[in-house]
Amino acid sequence: MQLNNSLFTKSLIFQSAAVACYFYIGYDFNRENFFGLLACFSILFATYLFLVKSAKSKSLDQLMVIAVLYRLFFILSIPTLSDDYFRFIWDGQLILNSINPFDFLPSEVSVEFPNKAELLAGMNSLNYYTIYPPVAQIIYFLGAWLSPNSILGSIVVMRSFVIAAEVGIIILLPKLLQLLKMNPLNSLWYALNPLVIIELSGNLHFEGIVLFFFLLAVYLLALQKEKLSAVAWAFAAATKLIPIFFLPIILRKLSFKKVALFYSVFGIAFVALWIPFYNSTLLPHFLQSVSLYSKTFEFNASVYYIIRAIGFEATGWNIIETAGPWLAITAYLAILIILLKKKIISWNGFFIALLFAISVYYLLALIVHPWYSITLVFLAVFTRFRFPMLWSFLVVLSYWAYSNPAFQENFWLIALEYIAVIGFAIWELMKDQNKSPILNFQKSNYL
Repeated sequence: MQLNNSLFTKSLIFQSAAVACYFYIGYDFNRENFFGLLACFSILFATYLFLVKSAKSKSLDQLMVIAVLYRLFFILSIPTLSDDYFRFIWDGQLILNSINPFDFLPSEVSVEFPNKAELLAGMNSLNYYTIYPPVAQIIYFLGAWLSPNSILGSIVVMRSFVIAAEVGIIILLPKLLQLLKMNPLNSLWYALNPLVIIELSGNLHFEGIVLFFFLLAVYLLALQKEKLSAVAWAFAAATKLIPIFFLPIILRKLSFKKVALFYSVFGIAFVALWIPFYNSTLLPHFLQSVSLYSKTFEFNASVYYIIRAIGFEATGWNIIETAGPWLAITAYLAILIILLKKKIISWNGFFIALLFAISVYYLLALIVHPWYSITLVFLAVFTRFRFPMLWSFLVVLSYWAYSNPAFQENFWLIALEYIAVIGFAIWELMKDQNKSPILNFQKSNYL
């Protein structure tokens, strides 16, 4: 790195501490140790801010190599903060045994396969049908196919895809920033973010694959290759569904003729990816699982928890089955209003609109897992807003729930998380109202 002696010494100290924390979280961590996790994240975020703030154009390539190495530290680890991987491997084993993973609840599967009992014991989704779209399912299958007898082996195979996607982002992100006449150093806000590294490469969440395809879609869109962009967008949505919510913005970015072509190609590609899994039970089973996210599950929510508390006072019971769907409808309407508000001229405005649309969606959601904020970190790279980076640190407070056997959340910590993030976002908006994404999606002087 191109640093003077003082900066080099500080960098060496910070990075040594970061390496120790990444290895600890990856290989020797118990998620019940909340304060250990918080201490590690504090060290990692201090390192993150130092590296990003001290970065120069000449050091970008070196820092990107460091970002890749951090991810590779986790290659042989078993996720310590999430047990979702049990379901990933389970779905992959079903496909390997010629069983459609959307057809059966885990308890209904009678076929025997390696590690079945261990997968069932570790799974957190025994009572609902799989909710993971086809691109993710293909990777689960490859994990089971290439390592049918080893849970760790399947994890390594799936993680290889996640890390490959992350490397793709790290390579493509500065190129897109340069193409859009933005500062390529902004890519470090994503590449070096500790939550991104730990939750994707470490805990095996597939947002990295989603964001790679979405980044590719935007890159192709910027090159005016709309049909290829639509295909990449479809792959993103067929990995996790969230990019579907981004689609209305195309109406404000392209001409009517190009919009029709984009949506047509997207629709064909998206449906085609589902064809291998299609039968009469696919849609009802999938929608049944999706509905659980608006009527049953709750974790690290903000607006919903306030409404729930009011509901308890008024009725004496949890009003989730009523409040959940209404909040979902409100969130979808808010997304449409933000994305369709004005003609979006600048790419900066494009990303600002997406950033605030999805931020509102998560503020109204019943479930906000830590890795959900990664999408906001990615979008913020293209804007002047940094509240998602603060959120990516404070969202770790939600892991308090795993520190006690009852999985009881600490609502004071959740309140701290959201008050700080919302307060910082409002402060950023008020710094220059002429650049407010709520008021103006037109050309910006930013970068």
